Amino acid sequence: MSLRSAAFSAGRWTTASLLLRAALQFAQTMILARILTPADFGLMAIIMAVYGVVALLIDLGLSNALIHFPDRSRPLLSSLYWLNLGGAVLMMAALMLAAWPLARLYGQSELLPAMLLLSLAMPISASGQQFRVMAEKDLKFSRLAWIEVSAAVGGFIAALLVAMLEGGVYAFIVAILVTSAISSALAWAFLSKGIRPGLHFNLQEVKPHLSFGSYRLADTLLISAQMQADVLIGGAVTGSAAMGIYTLPRDLTLRLANTVVNPVVTRVGLPIMAKVQADRTALKSIYLQTMRMTSSVNFPIYAALALWADEVVAILLGSQWHDAGKYMQMFALWGLIRSTANPVGSLLNATGKVRRAFVWDLTLLLIIPGVLYLGFRVGGLYGLATAMLAVQLLTVYPHYRFLVRPACGASFVDYLGALAPALASTGIAVVAALLVMMPLDGTAWLRAAVGAVAGVAAYLVASFLFNRPWLLAMLELAQPVLPRRLRPTSAPPAAPASPDRQA
Repeated sequence: MSLRSAAFSAGRWTTASLLLRAALQFAQTMILARILTPADFGLMAIIMAVYGVVALLIDLGLSNALIHFPDRSRPLLSSLYWLNLGGAVLMMAALMLAAWPLARLYGQSELLPAMLLLSLAMPISASGQQFRVMAEKDLKFSRLAWIEVSAAVGGFIAALLVAMLEGGVYAFIVAILVTSAISSALAWAFLSKGIRPGLHFNLQEVKPHLSFGSYRLADTLLISAQMQADVLIGGAVTGSAAMGIYTLPRDLTLRLANTVVNPVVTRVGLPIMAKVQADRTALKSIYLQTMRMTSSVNFPIYAALALWADEVVAILLGSQWHDAGKYMQMFALWGLIRSTANPVGSLLNATGKVRRAFVWDLTLLLIIPGVLYLGFRVGGLYGLATAMLAVQLLTVYPHYRFLVRPACGASFVDYLGALAPALASTGIAVVAALLVMMPLDGTAWLRAAVGAVAGVAAYLVASFLFNRPWLLAMLELAQPVLPRRLRPTSAPPAAPASPDRQA
């Protein structure tokens, strides 16, 4: 199988897995939003803001290093496995020690037992991490898909059972524990053949991986800290109920890209780009095509979310969340702009520019919290969301100039040109939807439904005129399930590939 065919096969399996898991996550959110309270969601947001940062230390940046370096000898893999598992145990202990002072800081006594229980997920997940990464490196995405979907189903069932038993915030925590346990157990059973660790550990032989991974880990931590800064600032000043109204639409917006769209190019793209990392022209071409492909999916989704924010909140979450609509609209615009920055991750990893990424994200971390705090002081939680959007807008060109251009040589015209077809098609779709909706009388639901149909039709027509490579790529990705007459007769230029740096 050629590299291109392998990429599309991997993309199909990854897409199927992500869509199924996304459906489960959205169903879980919709159901729990009707069983639990906004305070439960706010408390979990604070817990996950802390856990998410600490959990990044488990990997030590070794996953990307495993894919980047070609060496896969058995002694090396054993040393990396025990290093990863040992780091997970240390991070579990660190989170347990931090639980009590954090509970005091936020004035939430429930934080202590919840964080103690959740910390167990770290070594559980790490025990199967290396096998999952090696499967990605070898493009074995069919096995990964079955494992991930099985684990997600188990976590979904666990969350519903605990919620129905009035477990409150523990519904989320038990779901994470069950998902991690099933995923690692199945990884050992179906992915570990030939690479199971032996009783061997030599720190000297993993130094190149640690050097690469240290910058990647530091960069990932900085990105995570940036992403959680608004939650930590708001959570320290407001109550958990108010933070629930703020964080739930924020998290739903993030999931649209981080759960459905970007992970496809993240997971498939990194091993593929690692195979062609010495060819700068190929890297530039793949990166620009990735920008075009991801924006063609992300832009219309976020535009629709902004246009029908109130209706989306009412349908997905229920009446008790009606105040979340204004935040949903703001975060949809934030997510649209943010999605343009995501694909640079594979480019930087493939070219070894992890130090440059670290410098960029350290600079942002020194600036962003102050801007967010100022936004909160001026306009409360809505001011905080507005500041998030402003930061994303103001960093578009610096992001290109400092990261994209040195890595692949693309001009800013190339950069904007990759986004222009999707932006133009989305603009046409929004105008069409508004023109159809404005003269209509009746309920908001009817107007939104008619507008959505008009918007989708307009987007497809505009894409056929201005963005045909994307349509061909989507047809090829869906080729196995399409009728023969709809299958493309010519292939799109190249398989999209690139990870989401901000996930």
